[in-house]
Amino acid sequence: MAVQVPGLIAIIVSYVVVFAIGLWAAWKNRRQCCREKVEDVFLAGRDIGLWLGMFTLTATWVDGSMIAGTVEGVFSQGMPAVMVPLGYAVTLVLAGLFYVERMRSRGYITMLDAFEKKFGEVMTVLMFIPALSGDLFWCAATLASLGTTLTVVIGMDHSTAVIVSTAVVLAYTLFGGLYSVSYTDVIQVFLLFIGLGVAAPFALSRPSVTPLPDSMTTWVGEVQPKRIATFIDVALQIILGGIPFQPLFQRVLAVKTIRKAQIVCYAGAVGTVLGTIPPVLLGLAAASSNWTETAYEGTIPIPQEDKKFICSLVLQYLCPFVVSMFGLGAMSAAVMSSADSLILSSSSLFSGNVWRVLRRHKAKDQELVWVMRFFMLVFAVVAAYLAIKIESIFSLATQFLEIVYVVLFPQLTAVLFVDFTNAYGSIVGYILSWVIRGLSGEPMLSLQPVIFWPFYDHEANGGEGEQLFPHRTFCVIVAFIAILGVSYVTDFFFKNDILPRRFDICRSVVNSTDITEKTENTDSSPRTTGTDNKVFQESNGEPKNTVL
Repeated sequence: MAVQVPGLIAIIVSYVVVFAIGLWAAWKNRRQCCREKVEDVFLAGRDIGLWLGMFTLTATWVDGSMIAGTVEGVFSQGMPAVMVPLGYAVTLVLAGLFYVERMRSRGYITMLDAFEKKFGEVMTVLMFIPALSGDLFWCAATLASLGTTLTVVIGMDHSTAVIVSTAVVLAYTLFGGLYSVSYTDVIQVFLLFIGLGVAAPFALSRPSVTPLPDSMTTWVGEVQPKRIATFIDVALQIILGGIPFQPLFQRVLAVKTIRKAQIVCYAGAVGTVLGTIPPVLLGLAAASSNWTETAYEGTIPIPQEDKKFICSLVLQYLCPFVVSMFGLGAMSAAVMSSADSLILSSSSLFSGNVWRVLRRHKAKDQELVWVMRFFMLVFAVVAAYLAIKIESIFSLATQFLEIVYVVLFPQLTAVLFVDFTNAYGSIVGYILSWVIRGLSGEPMLSLQPVIFWPFYDHEANGGEGEQLFPHRTFCVIVAFIAILGVSYVTDFFFKNDILPRRFDICRSVVNSTDITEKTENTDSSPRTTGTDNKVFQESNGEPKNTVL
């Protein structure tokens, strides 16, 4: 397929605009700060204003994988697929109601700081593994969605599209940190809503598209009775699995006050719901279209392996060329707005919580910033490679949440809300999460189940079988009970001298305060540890130099 020159020019222009804004934000930050500090790069100096926070959080959740995945899901499964993006919105509401205040009031810089203060360094490094896995899966799905769209609509090679997009995002994120990411998110949100908002009405009005009231049987969809438990299981995974997510906390920790951080979460939820409407309409148009009446020359009905292209096919065959360019700009904006967040997220965790531990808290700010930049490069390369090899956008976009849901959600909830939890309970819960989930099998990873939960369907998926029991949520419950149970027992035994204190090898019970003292006294980088710091004091007036 020949490359569409006008489409290529449109993509280049959108990339140049975003790149220029990112560089301007980096320059603005450098001019204000003579010396780079960890908080400036990780959290934009904790100076993100209310409006900018709303835009950047919305842009993080309404990404390329969500857009393409929603279109694919509605086309393939009907309206039950809308549960995924709406679940994201519920995630932000729950985070604002219950989690934001506890994270902000304790002065954390990253999500993993909560584990480092309570469970120690080893568990912090172990928690980095599922957090990194989640970011990689989502970033790969996001980049792949744009690569697929550029391939179908303008004929660009898929690998080239992914590599170029990754390079652009990496370039302005490397030196601008959260400043560049936040400012580029503003323009990306506008491009997203304008581009897809224009494309959806055109797609629905095409002569080949049956009016929605007359085509309800093709898009309403249903949840089979035997899969209701699985549907609820996945819904909880989507909602709760999005809470222990560094890009979310990176933004709420960067906002000036707790109250404003909560408002940003609620506003982000509203923005996510609004951002869901255009891709749902595009999915409805795809499901209601008679593809034989379009210029589409592929197999009809569209085979399963080609359904991942459906968002691109709608833009190309159900929209005029000029309108499809608007949609293409929206997709590119959505991808970059999330890819930069994920790159910065994992890099912040590695530098702030893994490298600092390896350097025994002796690393200075400048070193941590450059380590973060090096890890950005590594992360971007791996994510681009996974994006090129991706198979299903919709499945991969939800797969990352399962890893975070099963492993990190019970851990974060325990460490924030239960005072007596300790490293011993955390270790047992962590191991149980991985073991039980792994033994339950995973078709995407070609893992055959060892545990056959009740209601297992041996005939599903062409004889490969399917777990119909809500094993994900069961795994979370088991892990949470194990964390609380083991923590309570070890806490009781050590504090009542039933076990000699010298056996507290994790220093997580009788010497737990020493962990915090050591971290605060030996860490040469200024990590805020409490509300006594001025940046966390609530005030009636606006803080000085607050961004937007």
